[in-house]
Amino acid sequence: MGDLSYDSVPESLKKTSGMTNGTIDVALALQGRYAKGTRIQPRNEATSQNHTMGDSLEPYLEIKVHQAVLERAYGEIVVVGAYNRYTEGSIAFSGEKIDKPFNWERPTAHVDGDTLYIECFPGYDHVEHYAEIIACYLKIREQKGDNLTPSSRVFFVPTSCSDVKTVLEDTNLPMFPGTGVDTVIIGLVWKLPRLTDSEEWSGNGPWQWIVKSFGHRKVAFLGFRPAFWGCISGEVIHYLASNFGVKEVIYLGKLGVLKPNVAPNSFLATGSESLVHGRTVAWDNVLAPSVAHLGSKAVIVGAHVTLGSVLHETKDWHADLVDTIDFVDPEIGMMAQAAVRSRVRFGYLHMITDNLGQKYDEDLSNERIERVLKRRAELHCVAQDVIEHHLSRSCV
Repeated sequence: MGDLSYDSVPESLKKTSGMTNGTIDVALALQGRYAKGTRIQPRNEATSQNHTMGDSLEPYLEIKVHQAVLERAYGEIVVVGAYNRYTEGSIAFSGEKIDKPFNWERPTAHVDGDTLYIECFPGYDHVEHYAEIIACYLKIREQKGDNLTPSSRVFFVPTSCSDVKTVLEDTNLPMFPGTGVDTVIIGLVWKLPRLTDSEEWSGNGPWQWIVKSFGHRKVAFLGFRPAFWGCISGEVIHYLASNFGVKEVIYLGKLGVLKPNVAPNSFLATGSESLVHGRTVAWDNVLAPSVAHLGSKAVIVGAHVTLGSVLHETKDWHADLVDTIDFVDPEIGMMAQAAVRSRVRFGYLHMITDNLGQKYDEDLSNERIERVLKRRAELHCVAQDVIEHHLSRSCV
């Protein structure tokens, strides 16, 4: 890649690493910060026997693990919170799905001697999740006799809410023309071409947007190249509310269902409550009237639980919740908490892509096969109907 210019480095990284003007190697400058963090071992409890994915667990992990992890044995692998993909020495993941405009940037890798750093967009859940992925897959490879890094040498450095806020401010999110916007739609926004009129996306950086009017309502479709994973999503809601005065957020995404007899990729999900760290957060679902009017046959309304990592979805965990909880993902509860605190109206409309209570041929390990994509396209048409109906109603 060559040297990185000082002017292109985010201000937070300059302050953290003591950089001065000139050409620098940002990745090396950041290593001191990594070394100072408290390192935690992931739980690494998931196996094909105790996890709800069963035999699909290994194929799921195979498509998530950065190729650098598999190149040789390291003294240690440390997963850190750092949006560092455009700096010297950061290695992009070869499995990124670059055929879509958003939600495709995955953690990068940086080798420093005998240590491999995996660099995630900061967020405690995001960092922990990737540590779980790597540790679990290496444990499987150990059991097969492969000479890779021992799973016991995988660690993660937890990140705080302030870390997330700092990095969000160093992206181009402050450039978002959000003043006066009533509703922001985030998540799978490129799946809404009828609502965006397939206009060109604006914004130079990981965030891009299309702003339109629906009657008297000003609406922004806001796309993000990394993932909203976990607590990152809550900080985004806080930022939109505190910096732009946004009144309403709608999240379009994917989740898993706990109840058996619900086929993946056949229904959408929505609701008005989520269990977050053992406490229920409730809100008025802004999409409820439009779902009742247009989506009753295709949308299941239920209770949700927020869980930071797919690797924590064990059979015991499922058995404890299946009688009272319908859906699971890492973000909805985090967004809802932030929305309630910020007095932002909130709703979600997610595709059910995996069933944790019953084994189906379709799950998270084969999301890209043709029949799955076809059925999801049909469900996205329903999502557009529901959201369009909502946006055409009186302004927030």
